[in-house]
Amino acid sequence: MTTSHLTPRGDRTATSGTPGRDADRAYRRAWWSLALFPVSVVLAFLVGEGIFSLLSNGEGDPGVWTVLLAAVPALGVMVVPGALALQQGRKARRLGRRDGMVPAIVGAVVALGFVGLNAASYLIGLLVD
Repeated sequence: MTTSHLTPRGDRTATSGTPGRDADRAYRRAWWSLALFPVSVVLAFLVGEGIFSLLSNGEGDPGVWTVLLAAVPALGVMVVPGALALQQGRKARRLGRRDGMVPAIVGAVVALGFVGLNAASYLIGLLVD
C-alpha cells in the first residue's frame, strides 16, 4: 500500500519509493516548458529589435550601450523556458522523479547556448570589423 505525505513546501510525495502526483506533474511541466522555446525566440527577436530600433539613430555603428540595452531584455525573454524547465525538473527530482533532471539539463543547455551564441557573434563581429 502506498501512503503519501506532504513535504515542507506542501507538495505531496509518495513514501513507497515511487514518485507522487506532484512529482509527475512537475516532470510534465518541465517538458512542456521546453515547448515554449519557439515562442520565446520570436518574442526575444521582437523585444531586441524593437528596443534597438528605438535607441539607434540608424547612422553608423551602434554604441555598445545601445546593443546591451537591446540584448539584455531580449536574452532575458529567451532564457525563460530554460529557467522554467530547470525549476520544474529540479522540483520533480526533489519529489522523487529522478529523471526530472533530463528536461532541466536540456533547458539549461539550450538557454545558455543561445546566450553564448549571441555573445560570441557580437564579439566576433567587433573583431572582424
